[in-house]
Amino acid sequence: MRIVQINGGAKGSTGKIMMGIAEVARAQGHEVLCASPITSTNRDAGADCGYYRIGTYNSRRMNVALARITGYNGCFAWIETHKLLKEIDKFHPDIIHLHNLHDSYINLPMLFSYIKKHDIPVVWTLHDCWSFTGQCPYFTMVKCDEWKTGCHDCPQYKEYPSSLYDNTKMMWRLKKKWFTGVKNMTIVTPSKWLAGLVKESYLRDYPVQVINNGIDLNVFKPAEWGGGVTTNT
Repeated sequence: MRIVQINGGAKGSTGKIMMGIAEVARAQGHEVLCASPITSTNRDAGADCGYYRIGTYNSRRMNVALARITGYNGCFAWIETHKLLKEIDKFHPDIIHLHNLHDSYINLPMLFSYIKKHDIPVVWTLHDCWSFTGQCPYFTMVKCDEWKTGCHDCPQYKEYPSSLYDNTKMMWRLKKKWFTGVKNMTIVTPSKWLAGLVKESYLRDYPVQVINNGIDLNVFKPAEWGGGVTTNT
C-alpha cells in the first residue's frame, strides 16, 4: 500500500505520531510519504526518510501573516499546495492520512477539491477540535457551543491560530463546505470524548473510530507502591 501523511509538523507530539506510523508501515512493506511545512524543528527530516517539506521559510511566514491579517486560515499557500499535490500525483497513493491541517501551511480548498476529484480514501486523525470550529482548537475553557450550529463573535479569535479580525462565521461555513462530501473518509480520534464532539458537528456523517494514543509499556506500567497501584515511570 502507498500512504501519504500530511501534518503541521514532523516533530513534537503529532509529528512523532505521524513519523511513528510511517516507520511501522514501512516495516510492514508499505511505502509512505510524509509531508509537513518547513520549520526550524523539521530541518533534519530529509527525503531519505520519505519526508516532503511544504514550502520555504519565507513562504511559511507570508502565509501565516496573511491568515492572521485576514482571519482566513488555510486559504493561502497556493503555490506550495500545488507543488504538494503534484508530488502526491507522482506518488499515486492508495490512501491519504491527514493529521493537523491548521495554521496556514496548506490551501484547504485545493487539498479537499483534489481528494474529492480523485476519490482517494482518507483517514483523518483529529488531535484537537479545530476541524469543526471556525477557528479554535479547543472551546471548553470558554464554554462555547456555537461550533455546533455556526461560529460567530468568537471570544478566542486572537488566540492560536491568532487573527486580527473575527472571521469565524465565514470560516465555519467554508470549512463545512470543504470538509464535508468526501465519499470515503474515516475520522479517527484518540478519545471517546472527542469522538462524541465529532458526532455533534458537521462531520457527524463520517464514520468515527477511537484509537487511543499508544504508550511505551516498557516505561509506563502498573507497579505496586505504598500499598496501592501506581505507574512506574
